[in-house]
Amino acid sequence: MRYEPRMPGSVMAGVGQYSRHFVQPGLRTDTRILGYLGRAISYEFSSAQEYLAQAALAQSRHETEFARGFVELANEEFSHVALLTERLVLQGALPAQSVLHSTTLSTGLGEALNICETQERELVELYTEAKIYCTNMGAEEDAALFAKLEEEEATQLQRIGQWRSHLPRGV
Repeated sequence: MRYEPRMPGSVMAGVGQYSRHFVQPGLRTDTRILGYLGRAISYEFSSAQEYLAQAALAQSRHETEFARGFVELANEEFSHVALLTERLVLQGALPAQSVLHSTTLSTGLGEALNICETQERELVELYTEAKIYCTNMGAEEDAALFAKLEEEEATQLQRIGQWRSHLPRGV
C-alpha cells in the first residue's frame, strides 16, 4: 500500500476528515504549515489554561487587578485559537488532539509572571519560525497570520514586563 495525502487514516491529524469542498479553490496544502497551525493551537490553549490558573491563584492572594489581567490575557489567547482554527479549516484540516502543558503552581506574583513570560517567549519563537517558513514558501496569507500573532504575543510579553515593573523589589 502506498501512502497518499488525505487518505482515510492519514497520520496528519484532522486531514481528510471531511469533504474538501470547504477548502479555498487552488489552495495548496503544506503539511508543515498545518503542523505549525496545530502546534500553535496547542500552545495557545496551554497559555489560556495557564492564565486562568494564575488568575485563580492571584484572586486567592487578593491580587484582584492582576487576576483580571490574567483573565484578559486568557481571552486573547482564545481569540488566537479561533483565528488559527479558521485558517486550519481553510486549509482542509481540523484541529485534533491538542496536547496541553500542565499548569504551574505559583506562590506569588513574581513567580506567576516568570511562568507566563516563558510561555509568551515560546509562542513568539514559534510564530517567528512559522512566519519565516511561510514567507520562504510563498504562503503569504499564512505568513501574515503568523506575523500578526507574533506581534500580539510580543505585546502580551511587554504587558507582563510592565506588570513586573510595578512589583516591589525582590518579588
